[in-house]
Amino acid sequence: MRALRRARNSRHMYNVTEDADLGYRLARDGYRVGVISPPTYEEAPVTFGAWLNQRTRWIKGHIQTWLVLMRNPVRTAREMGLKAFVSMQLVFATGLLAAFAHGPLAFILLVALLTPYDLLSPADFILAVSGYCVAIFASLTACALSNSLSHARAAPTMPLYWPLISIAAYRALFELIFRPSYWAKTQHGVSARARQSAICAIAAPVDETARAA
Repeated sequence: MRALRRARNSRHMYNVTEDADLGYRLARDGYRVGVISPPTYEEAPVTFGAWLNQRTRWIKGHIQTWLVLMRNPVRTAREMGLKAFVSMQLVFATGLLAAFAHGPLAFILLVALLTPYDLLSPADFILAVSGYCVAIFASLTACALSNSLSHARAAPTMPLYWPLISIAAYRALFELIFRPSYWAKTQHGVSARARQSAICAIAAPVDETARAA
């Protein structure tokens, strides 16, 4: 518990993605941070503006977290262990680089497909399209294994969704330079599921024992 309190009390107060900051601080103290199994029932943004603000904040916070960890990479590697340190680098590299690359890659693919300009070789074009197809197949497989077939219809839209993440990524980079501490709050309780849950909670009968207490 001492390490938990130290991680909580020493967390970067201006990091706008506090879970990433706390998670890696705990990892430096020898703790392992896992991911809960789906579904999480966390409310997702229902408008593009809310989604963009949330993704911008998340990406900016992950960049902040990586910069803090890399202020002294030797010390970080010694505290986390080499294996965890390499894993951390891979997590940030794949997530952040993909966020910045999806938009430009989609633009290049679109130009190569709709214009006579040879921006990509046939092999590069096939490789890029194959990557999208594999990702869509993986998502469909996950939907089937989790009995979430109602979500399967969203899988083919992933090539359209991913370039939007680049908008958030470049916006996050701008904010990191000019507004590093700005926290775009996410409004909760606006989705149909959240409103229904709130109504059920209000309408639920109160236990007599709890009422007496």
